[in-house]
Amino acid sequence: MSTEIGQQELAEIVVRAQRGSSEDFYRLYSLYSRSIFNFVRRLSGSANDAEDLTQDTFFKVHSELGKLREPKQFKYWLFRIARNEVYQKLRRSQRTPEVSIDDDEVLYYDFLSDDSEDQDPERQVLSLELRQVIDKTLGGLKPKYRDVFVLAAFHKMSYEDITRIVGRSLLSVKTDIYRARLALKEALKKYLEKGKR
Repeated sequence: MSTEIGQQELAEIVVRAQRGSSEDFYRLYSLYSRSIFNFVRRLSGSANDAEDLTQDTFFKVHSELGKLREPKQFKYWLFRIARNEVYQKLRRSQRTPEVSIDDDEVLYYDFLSDDSEDQDPERQVLSLELRQVIDKTLGGLKPKYRDVFVLAAFHKMSYEDITRIVGRSLLSVKTDIYRARLALKEALKKYLEKGKR
């Protein structure tokens, strides 16, 4: 995940990038490209699509950056653009996106982290199996459940931050995360029960 910086420092970088500093725009790309890649990969269900979608997102950001009136809101604006790019692509291809996990299931965060190189081989296999179960489960959910869930579970965003990105009410966001969580718990329960047999 990207290295977080303070809102004031971020705003200063954004302002310089808006004034044409390619060095500062690259800094924004360096700070957020991995988070955006992971976000769009989980929404689209494809690493190949995610590479293109990440590039498309930053091309759009580059061309629209001058229109951003509140530099401190850059992060939310960026995720909104990425989300829109995913849904535009999905509408064009009529594909169902896929996604991932929940904050009550802390145990699974270890398995689902992107740093699998540090895991022993048995743990890597379990991690892969769990990801497949979770991706398949969330791939069957409505997009409105998936996007809020990815932001909450993988990007550790607060409900308030998610409402800024998706433009929906706090109650709607909480409800949809809860519904995604229930579906995931049921799938994980079935997976674990199957493993005991």
